[in-house]
Amino acid sequence: MVRSTMRLHPSGFGLRTRLLALVLLPALLLAGVGGAVVLQQLKTAQTITEVQTEVGVLADLTELRRALLEARTPVEIEVRAKEIGVDQDTALRLLGIDEPATAGLDDVAARLGSLPPDARPFSTARLDGIRAASERSVDLALIDQFDQLDALARQRWEQRLRRLRTDVVDTGNTGLNHRLDDLESSTRGGSAAITMVTELADYWFGTLADDDRAGPARAGVAVASQQFDQALAELAASTDADVAAAAEEIAADRSGTPFDAAVDDAVAGRPPAPLADGADLEAIAATFTSSADLFGPLLEIMEERTAQLDASATALAEEATREARISALGLIVALVALLVVSLAVAASLDQPLSRLIEGMRRVGEGDLDVGPLPVEGPVEFAEATAAFNDVVSNLNRIEGKVDALANAELDDPRLQEPLPGALGDSMQRSIQLLSDSVADRDALQERLAFQATHDALTLLPNRLGALEALDGAIARSSRSGAPLAVLFLDLDGFKAVNDTFGHQTGDDVLCEVARRLDEEARTGDFCARLGGDEFVIIAENVAGPEGAAALARRVTHRIAEPYAVGPAGLKQTNLGVSIGIAMRDLPNDTPLSVVNRADEAAYRAKRAGSGVEIAS
Repeated sequence: MVRSTMRLHPSGFGLRTRLLALVLLPALLLAGVGGAVVLQQLKTAQTITEVQTEVGVLADLTELRRALLEARTPVEIEVRAKEIGVDQDTALRLLGIDEPATAGLDDVAARLGSLPPDARPFSTARLDGIRAASERSVDLALIDQFDQLDALARQRWEQRLRRLRTDVVDTGNTGLNHRLDDLESSTRGGSAAITMVTELADYWFGTLADDDRAGPARAGVAVASQQFDQALAELAASTDADVAAAAEEIAADRSGTPFDAAVDDAVAGRPPAPLADGADLEAIAATFTSSADLFGPLLEIMEERTAQLDASATALAEEATREARISALGLIVALVALLVVSLAVAASLDQPLSRLIEGMRRVGEGDLDVGPLPVEGPVEFAEATAAFNDVVSNLNRIEGKVDALANAELDDPRLQEPLPGALGDSMQRSIQLLSDSVADRDALQERLAFQATHDALTLLPNRLGALEALDGAIARSSRSGAPLAVLFLDLDGFKAVNDTFGHQTGDDVLCEVARRLDEEARTGDFCARLGGDEFVIIAENVAGPEGAAALARRVTHRIAEPYAVGPAGLKQTNLGVSIGIAMRDLPNDTPLSVVNRADEAAYRAKRAGSGVEIAS
């Protein structure tokens, strides 16, 4: 079978590549969608974690502002006491403050250090500057420095609040938004209360000193009061009943207090009542002391909402992380299941296809020793495999027939096996024609081979056949050591037969001589006609020269018997024979050398008339 030399020019991707793409595309799509869900859940968890961090930062910034207020208060009292001519210790005692003016700066420094570096509104160097300035002198410039630090803290608080609001909105959690609303409102209320206190002090004492602080301070009190009222209104509208109730309680507690009256006077532009007829220290102390009643409940709301935000954020972060893990696990399971199913389907296509391709490749290379492929897989593949098995089976039958023809085994049963279809009929006729041709060729070869090694007249082996037979006999004698004799026969009187009775009678005599030689020779002896009236007998395993001589005498007597020749046996003639015997006894004997020695011995016998001579 000749393999096709046609070059293949494939285009595009192979079936295996396309099957792999068929498997991977849905897997990649599922991985993309599922991965996006998992990433979104992880992002939500990360955002909620950031919410927790920002809530803590906001709480710390609020505490920093309160610490600034507490640190500022002794300084404010000392400055204002000087302005109204009141003893500082007396003023501090009336307000319940028994610490030196700079004692609150340590708490501010501690609060500032607890903040992350990126959330700190100012550096510790500025606190150190205030501390150093307070040790030199306590004046309005020092209060201005406190105002600047509070403004920076308030600005940073606004920035972090905006960041927190963005993070909470990104989570999409309504509960977190409500809690953040309450935290923002309570913190703004606390910030507004702090501003009202500081601006009220600036307004009072600016009015007393008749300086340019009074106007901006009055406006600051009005804005802060409005912000405070708005914050309380937002808290009163909270979805949390406890927060709403706390806001209403704060509003009720504020109403009618000295601080509330002082704020109303400042907003209305009325002179401060505690300073109308000189400095009424008790009224001043009562006013600022009552302001502290606003901070406590607001701080409780802030702390509660901060804790709730932190707890909710923690729970949401854990839930989002858990859902991300579950989604990731589900995605992995789904991908594995999809891959397993897809690979199983692909294998059901790829395996029979691979076997079919490999079988075709082997058949294309001339290897028909391909066992039947399993007929499995999709129907189309199974049918193609079955058809391939039939093709291979028929090719094997054809190969068997060709092999039988090549070996000239014309009786081989494989030649009679039918082949299916019209092609099988044509092939069978071709094989039959080839079979007949091989038979004719073999018969011709046999005839030619017989003619090449046999005498056409006597049908005995000729000289070539005799030399080939003698070559084998010499080889066997050399291996076994058994004696081998060659008898060279030269007929006496044969020329007279030809001359007297003609060549046809001579041919008849030669045929009779051949028949008699065959009868007298022992079983296993080889008789041949070398040409003319010369014959040879190759006698293996003969009993030495004596056995060979005995055989020669029997042949001599048999040939010497009368011959009936001519039509109806009307004529008779007598023949004689001279026989030379040569034994294979030389190491370098060849068929030709042995025959020549026997020929020479026959010549001596003919010339001496002795009948038989043995070569020496």
